[in-house]
Amino acid sequence: MGFPIHIAVEILYSPAAAMLITGLSAFDMREVRREIPVWRGLFNRAQLMLAAGAGSAVMHAAGKPNFDFPNGTLLISAGVLVHIGVNLGLVGVMVHRDRGVGLRRSYQILLPKPVGGFWILQAALAALGAAIAAVYLRIGGFVVLFIIPLLFARLSLLGARAQQELSERIQQQQRRLLEATEQVFQERERDRHRIAEEIHDHPLQLLAAAVYGCGNASAFIEAGRRDDAAKAVEAARHAVDDAITALRGSLVDLRRSTVEEGGLMQTITHFADQVATLWGADVRVQGSITVEPPIPVALAAFQILQEGLTNALKHAQSNTVTVKISDDDDGRVHIVVEDEGAGFDASEEAGADHVGMRLMKERAARVGGSIALQSSPGEGTRVEAILPGGVAP
Repeated sequence: MGFPIHIAVEILYSPAAAMLITGLSAFDMREVRREIPVWRGLFNRAQLMLAAGAGSAVMHAAGKPNFDFPNGTLLISAGVLVHIGVNLGLVGVMVHRDRGVGLRRSYQILLPKPVGGFWILQAALAALGAAIAAVYLRIGGFVVLFIIPLLFARLSLLGARAQQELSERIQQQQRRLLEATEQVFQERERDRHRIAEEIHDHPLQLLAAAVYGCGNASAFIEAGRRDDAAKAVEAARHAVDDAITALRGSLVDLRRSTVEEGGLMQTITHFADQVATLWGADVRVQGSITVEPPIPVALAAFQILQEGLTNALKHAQSNTVTVKISDDDDGRVHIVVEDEGAGFDASEEAGADHVGMRLMKERAARVGGSIALQSSPGEGTRVEAILPGGVAP
């Protein structure tokens, strides 16, 4: 409804009624478009209701509010300040929780500059709300005859606009998925060629050297040169070990480009097990997927997970990494990789970390998703990918 209407409702109605009216009117079109999760929409509604209830309680502290100066005016002004205080207080706590900044910093982010101008604007809007309440008290129900048709017209326009925006978003998403599908297949072909060349140039050469060393060892044994034979066998063993290590790395690369028949969840679980074995780390996978996402989204999700998990194991200085995956919050796929390691200043972009983050953001954006990063020195790192989900049958 807007701030002036909130103030008018708080003047005209009791705290309970003001909370109910505010809750019913605090409809956010972003919830329909899935631009914000359900819990955030509920929080927005709840904090507005609490602010309206608190402001109305102060205004009705001495009975029905009036506009007599100074008592009536002072009570209405106090109610306005309480409304603003509750509103800013709750939103500031949410900013503190979401962004991981101090409470003082969160309120600095909320209040626009200059602060004096903000308070002057709030006072003017509050005065407008009081004027609306005064007019309503004078002409009463006649206001409803004009407001109700306008409200229905507004809702109709909002509904038509939301439907059009949703249709455009779906079409845009379909185009992104088609483009992503083509690009993913091209990347997979490039990866296959690259990995084939790596296997040919390194592991196969090592295995050939091992075979040659075994042949030399056999010849040395026949010639009675046991020390030379032992050296040849040892060299062959090292070559085989190096080849196995290189082939394991190639297997990890191959997993980047494919999603197994069991779907995204099974692929993530198998990859986490493999990485845990190779790194000797504790990788915990939590959550599940209820609806399998489209192939381009699943591939992007897995590539992002692979990058985030590898970065955590390389740079976090912690052997415990948690992977969380879900799609039941808002219909989108959420993949979280978090560790309890050293962390870093997320505002500084440098070195390999920056490159890895850029790659993850590019892969997410390619399918219409996004990446969120939270980290600070000594408090670990949390990377969350939010991607389009599947459609339930």
